[in-house]
Amino acid sequence: MAKILISPLGVGGRFKEQTKNREGREYQNTTYKIDDKYYHNSRFISSVLYKHFDLDGVIFIGTVKSMWEAVYEYFCEENQIDVNTEYWWNLVDTIDQCNYNSNLDILDLSILEEILGTQSQCILIKYGITEEELWENFERVIEVINSLSNRDEIYIDITHAFRSLSVLQFLSITFIQDLLIDKEITIKGIYYGMLEVARPSELGFTPIINLMPFFEMISWMQGAYSFKNFGNGYLISQLLHQQNQLALSKNILQLSEAINLNYLPTIQQRAIDLKSSLHQGENTIPFKYLKHIPEDFVNQFSSPFSRQSDFQIELAKWYFDHKHYAAGYVTLAESIITYLCELNHLDFKNYDDREKMKKMLGDDSHKQRELSYLFNQKINRIRNAIAHASYNKKRPSYLDAINNANTYYHQIKNIFNSRTLGEIHHN
Repeated sequence: MAKILISPLGVGGRFKEQTKNREGREYQNTTYKIDDKYYHNSRFISSVLYKHFDLDGVIFIGTVKSMWEAVYEYFCEENQIDVNTEYWWNLVDTIDQCNYNSNLDILDLSILEEILGTQSQCILIKYGITEEELWENFERVIEVINSLSNRDEIYIDITHAFRSLSVLQFLSITFIQDLLIDKEITIKGIYYGMLEVARPSELGFTPIINLMPFFEMISWMQGAYSFKNFGNGYLISQLLHQQNQLALSKNILQLSEAINLNYLPTIQQRAIDLKSSLHQGENTIPFKYLKHIPEDFVNQFSSPFSRQSDFQIELAKWYFDHKHYAAGYVTLAESIITYLCELNHLDFKNYDDREKMKKMLGDDSHKQRELSYLFNQKINRIRNAIAHASYNKKRPSYLDAINNANTYYHQIKNIFNSRTLGEIHHN
């Protein structure tokens, strides 16, 4: 396990005279403050973060115009190594001649990497002027992250370089969160040195801010999306648990599990439990801006239905709307049997009564009715193919199942409202 800093490198804001006709570059000296500790007369925020967190390596990302020569000089001094003047001048001369069209192979950063250490890298990227260059840079950042080892800890600095690079770093990390989880890589912090307030008239020092709440906000957005579109509340439950919202976390988790198992009585009870916990205590940020998503579900399914078949058919519609087609068809098929039990004053919870209603739908006296046709020729055939994971070539088309799900719902809903078995169906 290693602790690695990923840091962008800019072109520097100030220049210092090296000879009568040569200039090198450096960042402005400032006093950085992090965790109530001051680092005076520091040029590179990367060096401050390196010392503060006792890191093992640093990955610099920059363009051909970035101040690589200043990094080399600074870390030679830090490591008490004599500066190779010829190499330094070669960097200065080469970088001076570079522009946005320069080939990335033009710079030799191997000696700089040796100074930085075996767990450090220097990565060259394009300016990112075109969409093509942005994608090239994205791939290079992904390669950097892929090069990390299992259980590494990442510290990210987004202070310098083009603002597009800072955004690129942030979004690249977000994009491959699943990969980071698989490799057990942890993002320990996302840091920004707020140089804008370092003037004496402001703070007089540069605070280093941890922007991890922004990264966590991405997780909240993903959690909200998963719950809203797929009824999956596992991520929101996890995030709430981290905020010590234990009751709310537990109720969302249990509701998600009941939904995924399609346990109808449990879904109703968990919806009631969640509705209660949503209105207890003060919701934390950012959940209080997202809680309308689980509220929409509990408001729909926590209240008692006059008929159990109404609950089932509305839950089937919810499943269809949230792409849970398998659970939707199982629930829709069963809602028809429940409806017939209710219509004939039978116990819808009784197995024998339910079987009696299934047989009734196949009787000669009923099989021409619309409900019988929809159940036997459409919905239950799809339901059986799903339930039995059928390889039967005569199974219904999956496109039919998906494209007509809501049509079947509305047809069955209309029949339920009619309190009949529907009209006579004509082939």
